[in-house]
Amino acid sequence: MSRYRAKGGITNEMIDEIFQGSIDMHTHVAPDPLWPRRFDTMETARLVQNAGMRAFVSKSYYYPTTTECLIANKELGADVAIPSITIGFSSTGGLEGAPEVMEKHAMMGCKVVWFPAGDARTCYKLLFGKEGGIYILDDEGKLRKEALEVLEICRDYGIVVCKGHMDFAETDALFTAAKDMGITKLVNTHPLSDSWGVFTMDQIRHLADDLGVYTEIVFNNLMPRLGALDPADYVDLVHDLGAERMILGTDLAQAVDISPNEGTRFFIALLLQYGCTKEEIIAMARTNPAALLDLQ
Repeated sequence: MSRYRAKGGITNEMIDEIFQGSIDMHTHVAPDPLWPRRFDTMETARLVQNAGMRAFVSKSYYYPTTTECLIANKELGADVAIPSITIGFSSTGGLEGAPEVMEKHAMMGCKVVWFPAGDARTCYKLLFGKEGGIYILDDEGKLRKEALEVLEICRDYGIVVCKGHMDFAETDALFTAAKDMGITKLVNTHPLSDSWGVFTMDQIRHLADDLGVYTEIVFNNLMPRLGALDPADYVDLVHDLGAERMILGTDLAQAVDISPNEGTRFFIALLLQYGCTKEEIIAMARTNPAALLDLQ
């Protein structure tokens, strides 16, 4: 049962003070072969810029967004669209091809890598109900060499490393190796999502406290189609971990969703209503993402 505790008195001015200059760290774009999306990278960039946001990370499960982000930014005269790549069968040729593809896109300005998401073994099993998918550990439970090679590229180019839809064993091994390499730009992608396995609080705290990983919360999981997570759960997590080690994303937008810029504003409003302070949300929506993406 929901622990409804939203407070009134939230004004447009309060929301807009935080929203202006915000960054959406997790935005899906069209085209997409499986999930109908509302906006492509250029359309999203225009929406974000016109709304007064600072930037968004353009994400696809199936192809790198590097070149389209560069084109959008040239057209708009600002670094609004942040390019990313997700390790997957069509985007990188699986884990085997990821190091070579990743390095080329790093050279062109890619800023974020998601480890397997739509093609992760966990996602295949829990979301699609089928066998297969990419698993980054070998038979002995150690990181495969290609995963280590990708981490080396991320270290050398200052790329943000996100866990995607992997399970906890993969995630823990990945971030442990990353920390040992001196990588600090690490993101635990929506660990409260129930579509591909919720992480326990002990697991989330371990990654945050012991490995220095940023914890991501996303607006999408508050929507009915993805379980209608209680916003109070997010606020509790913020107060448990501390906003200084967390970031916001929308994980939008499918055809049935609101736009990413409206989702960001709505998310900020909900967090205010349910007990986050202005300072906490600014840290998650502006300060921390800007530091990760070198947009200070």
